[in-house]
Amino acid sequence: MLHVSEAELKKALTASGFVDEKDFEKAYMDAKSANRETADILIEKGILSEEYLAKIMADYSEMPYLDLKSGKIDKDTLFKISENYAKSHHVAAVAEDDNSITIAMIDPMDLKTVQFLEHQLKKSIKPAFVTHQGLKQALTLYEINVDKEFDKIINENVGKAIQSGTSDAQQLAQDLPVISILETLIEYASSEDASDIHIESLVDQTLIRFRVDGVLQDILWLPIAVHTAILARVKLIADLKIDEHRLPQDGRFKYETDEASVSIRVSIVPTIYGEKIVMRLLSDSSRPLNLEALGFDQKQQALLDEQIKKTHGMILSTGPTGCGKTTSLYTIMHLLNKPEVNISTIEDPVEYDIKRINQIQVNTKTGLGFSDGLRSLLRQDPDIIMVGEIRDGETAELAVHAALTGHLVLSTLHTNSAAGAIPRIIDIGVQPFLLASTVNLIIAQRLVRRICTKCNFSKKISEKEAMDIFKHLGIEGSDIKKYKSPNMAYMGKGCDECHGSGFKGQIGIFEVLVVNDNIRNLIIDSAPETKIHQSAVKNGMITMLQDGLNKAASGLTTYEEIMRVIRE
Repeated sequence: MLHVSEAELKKALTASGFVDEKDFEKAYMDAKSANRETADILIEKGILSEEYLAKIMADYSEMPYLDLKSGKIDKDTLFKISENYAKSHHVAAVAEDDNSITIAMIDPMDLKTVQFLEHQLKKSIKPAFVTHQGLKQALTLYEINVDKEFDKIINENVGKAIQSGTSDAQQLAQDLPVISILETLIEYASSEDASDIHIESLVDQTLIRFRVDGVLQDILWLPIAVHTAILARVKLIADLKIDEHRLPQDGRFKYETDEASVSIRVSIVPTIYGEKIVMRLLSDSSRPLNLEALGFDQKQQALLDEQIKKTHGMILSTGPTGCGKTTSLYTIMHLLNKPEVNISTIEDPVEYDIKRINQIQVNTKTGLGFSDGLRSLLRQDPDIIMVGEIRDGETAELAVHAALTGHLVLSTLHTNSAAGAIPRIIDIGVQPFLLASTVNLIIAQRLVRRICTKCNFSKKISEKEAMDIFKHLGIEGSDIKKYKSPNMAYMGKGCDECHGSGFKGQIGIFEVLVVNDNIRNLIIDSAPETKIHQSAVKNGMITMLQDGLNKAASGLTTYEEIMRVIRE
């Protein structure tokens, strides 16, 4: 409930241009007859979103608006307000300085709550507008903290680690409290389906963050005194140099949880406040083993099935870092992994061990790079070769040569679209006529968060909101006619299963470009990316944007998620 008069609400909304007087008056009458808030009726009818309402009222009242979806919340400040009070009064303490505390509120005009918090916290209160979704993200930190066992183990062992007093790094790495801290972090991250653990050394604290469903979340703060011990332990088990603090180091180790074996890739880099650790968790139990599980629709699956049956040529997977390119290729290799074929890979790093597949790890220290490894693999009588990434002209030429000489070659590339892979390979030195003779299919992809199935719901959206979605996706003018206008939006309310985020898991959005004769001719002519893309669409290719809109319309993800990843 907003503590603002109907007259003030009307003035603010109509002045913004988002709501005209006629719509406001109708919503006001509907609200009055139903004994509800006018603002709620306007949101329900799709005349404006809750986010726009919060931003408009923030401007009108000259108060800040906070976007808390990014998770930038000081956890120590958050816990200055009890969980029960925060949830019952729709508030969250998110930042603090010497004189004041910033409180995110659904209704910052609630003076009674502001005055109570000033009295309780003994500081000046800076109220700020926030949406229900943003507040939910803040309150998620309470949910994470509810895991008492996790907090208890960490806190007990942090105390013991500090009390040990030893400064010898080798000894620190083998102390039981430090071992327990690291194992607890890995166990908890694994249980939360986190893909990465970030351990960051700041001025006077160590910050632990998890990446869950592609988004980083603050988990807890530790005393800076334990950072050296955690760092030494990670270096020890990842077989890195404990006394090296000036250069980046990469390593890996395996960890057995109760449910799965987890391969952990370690990256350590020196920062101005100390060394930062990032651990990538690769669980054997989390690998999709079919194309449908990745998110390919039936038409895309049929195209892939047809192309991977070919005994020679090249299949490329493209997209930014962390979009699931390698996972797609691993799934294809799983489908092709039969006794009658020899599959070999050259990777950096080897992410998963696969039975019956010969996997080679790039090792630049010994001079084993992608091109050297690929050259050696060609003498190993392979049927199928997977090259982790085409990074340079030499590797590209060798991959094309392998495809020309009767091998099926799978690889990845960093481009934004499927069509963009072609000029990229030509730019690094491959002759257009050779590329045209070898490339069979190109996949471009992104990962979006999947709506939690336990708390999903839908609501009707207005034509204006549909046009706003198109506008944010760069669809304007005559292009709008190419897409079906959305009339329903799906989202998650937030529940215990998804820790209040509304999302659980990820799914891919794809475009699958089959190289036909028309596109081969365009490649030979060194045609620009736009012409290749247009030809593929004319031939029936579903673009990544269209695939994303289809998944949002079917309730698998949200339109906001499509907007987020399409801009990458």
